[in-house]
Amino acid sequence: MGDFDNDGDLDVLISNNGEAPVLLRNDGGNRNNWLGLQLVATRSNPAAAGAIIAWEAGGLKRRRLKTAGGSYLSSSDPREVLGLGSASRIDSVEIRWPSGKVDKLTNLPINTYVRVVEGQGIDKRGAASH
Repeated sequence: MGDFDNDGDLDVLISNNGEAPVLLRNDGGNRNNWLGLQLVATRSNPAAAGAIIAWEAGGLKRRRLKTAGGSYLSSSDPREVLGLGSASRIDSVEIRWPSGKVDKLTNLPINTYVRVVEGQGIDKRGAASH
């Protein structure tokens, strides 16, 4: 699973032994807003596995545990997509890295991907949009 076309919704790539891969693109339309994060660890493990991501948008608070890996012989997009629903802005994002470092982010763009470096916040050079 991953966002192959960088539009904020997850797509699926299926690979069968001896056959051509099949890409199932999610083209249902993006009715809601989102923010994508690429976490770059400097002191934590390279995948940032175990990081806790908390975000607030439209009066709702959400949180997620960053995991790594997948199932047997598979992998998923390491980026995280945070759903904002119909909220037109994200109030804040807090990342609690496995090292214990905490990054608090505000004034974030929406409907795009940003690169967050542990202990440094958003890396303006690494931002990517669709």
